[in-house]
Amino acid sequence: MIRDLRRRLQGFPLTLILLAAGQVWAVEYHDLVEKPFDKLSDRQLSDWGERALKISPEKWKHGETTHFVVHFFRRGPSVANQSETFYRKIREFFGNPSDKRTGRKSHVFAFHKPEDWEQFARLTGMGGIAGITREHEFFYIASTEGGGFDSKGHVQAHEMTHLVFNRLFEGRPPLWLNEGIAEYFGLLETANLPDVHRALAAVPRFPLEELFAAGGYPESEIERRAFYGEATVVVDFLSHSNERKKLLPKFVELMIANEDLGSALGVYGYQSQAQFQDAYEKYRRARYR
Repeated sequence: MIRDLRRRLQGFPLTLILLAAGQVWAVEYHDLVEKPFDKLSDRQLSDWGERALKISPEKWKHGETTHFVVHFFRRGPSVANQSETFYRKIREFFGNPSDKRTGRKSHVFAFHKPEDWEQFARLTGMGGIAGITREHEFFYIASTEGGGFDSKGHVQAHEMTHLVFNRLFEGRPPLWLNEGIAEYFGLLETANLPDVHRALAAVPRFPLEELFAAGGYPESEIERRAFYGEATVVVDFLSHSNERKKLLPKFVELMIANEDLGSALGVYGYQSQAQFQDAYEKYRRARYR
């Protein structure tokens, strides 16, 4: 789940929220085959999916790409392009593992008007968020405050990580790892690495013992920012080189299997959690200052 970015990133450098000057985005195109709902190849929806399509039902349009069924009000091809582009990048980030959901598609629900999104949020008990992934469905508001399409995809980058992760791995990792991976990938897609480091350096620390043991999100806004920030830095530490990034999928699989951090860290050669934390603190002091 991603909290409203304007609230979560309050106080972050503007360069984290906007594209860095001179950064070039490679544009990819993935055909969206638009069709009526009853002609879609995958029409199986959760209760949330059914609730979403009952909001302004006459305005919803539908289409398909290779991996997704896209439900949208406007700019369906743009939503589809971003979805498939993020799919490829996220899968590459994890070393191109096999897709465990081959033959089944994930559903993307792209709201456009704030009032429609707010109605959906009330129906599902959400509050103050801009997007959420639930199993194999992703719901978000795809428009900016000005009403245009969010072409930078801040929310989508984070949440698509969750959505694609659910296709590549069987089971769910601990909360800190799940959110840390999504936040790390999402930030890298919206800012360059030095800006990410500077922004995260300004976030309050969150104790590692509490981070690894967390079974739910902290209640206060400051603590949530610290939680997301620390989790993101840990994932950066686990994947900051090509060699370490290759080890991340195995680490994730072990954490899904039994959540035994000490055992999973052996993948990286650490003989104890204390040894890991010592190396982590040294890395953090050098990179995040």
